[in-house]
Amino acid sequence: MAVVRHGLPARSRPRGWGRRRCGGLVEAALVAFLLPCPDPAAAAQEGAGSLQTLEARLDQARENAIHLLSPSSFGEAADRLEDASRRLRDGRRDARFEELLGEAARSLEAAERIAAAGRPHFRVVLAARDEARASEAETRAAEGWARAEAELETAGRRLEREDLEDVAVRADRATVLYRRATRSARRDQFLGAAIQARAAAMNAGASELAPSAFAEGEAHLAGAEAEIDNLAPVEGPARAGEAAFAAFSRAHRIAALFDSVRRREVTVERLLDGHEADLARIAKAADAEPLRSNAGETTARIEGAIARLRADNERLSAELADERARTSELGSRLASLEDRLAEFERRFTGARDELLAVREREARLREVQGLFTPAEGEVLLAGDRLVLRLFGLTFEPSRAEIDEALYPLLTKVQRVITTFPGATVRIEGHTDSQGGTQGNQALSQRRAIAVREHLLARVPIPSSRVEATGVGEERPIASNETEEGRARNRRIEIVLTLPGN
Repeated sequence: MAVVRHGLPARSRPRGWGRRRCGGLVEAALVAFLLPCPDPAAAAQEGAGSLQTLEARLDQARENAIHLLSPSSFGEAADRLEDASRRLRDGRRDARFEELLGEAARSLEAAERIAAAGRPHFRVVLAARDEARASEAETRAAEGWARAEAELETAGRRLEREDLEDVAVRADRATVLYRRATRSARRDQFLGAAIQARAAAMNAGASELAPSAFAEGEAHLAGAEAEIDNLAPVEGPARAGEAAFAAFSRAHRIAALFDSVRRREVTVERLLDGHEADLARIAKAADAEPLRSNAGETTARIEGAIARLRADNERLSAELADERARTSELGSRLASLEDRLAEFERRFTGARDELLAVREREARLREVQGLFTPAEGEVLLAGDRLVLRLFGLTFEPSRAEIDEALYPLLTKVQRVITTFPGATVRIEGHTDSQGGTQGNQALSQRRAIAVREHLLARVPIPSSRVEATGVGEERPIASNETEEGRARNRRIEIVLTLPGN
């Protein structure tokens, strides 16, 4: 056998291992000296957080019945967590503590995988288990619940061994046991009081002294038992159990009263007086005149008063229904009026905003029109287009350079463009008819480009929104036969397309 030292068999240690190990220890010591010491409190808090996270996962797994579907792996996870918790309480957050957490996590993951794979085999039994829990079988039928849990856990162990045939057998047994526990719990919950009332009535001899009431209780009790045996919805057994309890309690009272009369603790006359007094109180409440000499007539009068009250109640209910219908109709009309009012308000707001926008545009147009003298140009508005027809923006013959003397006029153009920041701008160059058509076209183009470049250098507007085009002599606005007309035709037009309101 190889001698074991330092955790490795002597014959399996590589050559020079001792020297490297010594060097490794020195390096580790230097690193430990140079690095800051860990905070024990912070380390403990971090370990507690990891432990709590795993404990929460374990609790959730138990809630999902994984402790029954994969009990071995789940139990290993629980044991490792308990060991880790004990070490943490003792202040030993060491390597073993981390190992225990890792082992617990791996075991829990294995349990979850096994349970997920096996759930199709346990669908029916898990549904029966949920129904038993909803019926409080854990406390009301603790012994039956424990037997069912043990059988399901055995089925889970067979699942871990992949013995699927026995899994099916055990799951079926567990299903039967859970359903028995459910029935037992529901009997305790819904029939417990009725069964006790039946025993008390039997002891008082009610089966003979009050046979009708006792038989009524027996019928309700039998019906409840049948519904519980069939695992019917709980509403049926609950109602039948209450009815059985009421019938057995009445039978018990009748038997007890008979016994009191027999033992002369109370007389029949006293009973009759009490009955008549009860009738009188009821008659008074019903606003009916009682007759002490005729209980039947008093009862009839009470019935008549009750019938009248019911008729009044039905009439009032009908009137209330009519009022509610009218209220609903008025509510609908009010809602319609509110919708119309909201629509009117929306239209009014839109019209007001549009009017304000129009007024604002008109004010800006008046401001623009006041910028230019007749000699400089004119301002025209055609739909959504604002046209600055500039007669004063002149050039030397056959030239396209802008004279500095024209800068003030172009400054006014800049103000117009900044007044309408969302507009697109088209700069058109126009000439008179003197000279050749192609030459005039090229000249007007150069002049339009010169104006465009001048404005782009001074106005913060994207170049994509400013277009320059030469029109040449194609669109005169005056006669080319006179010098005055030709002067008006030689012009620059700035066309601003205004954004919609």
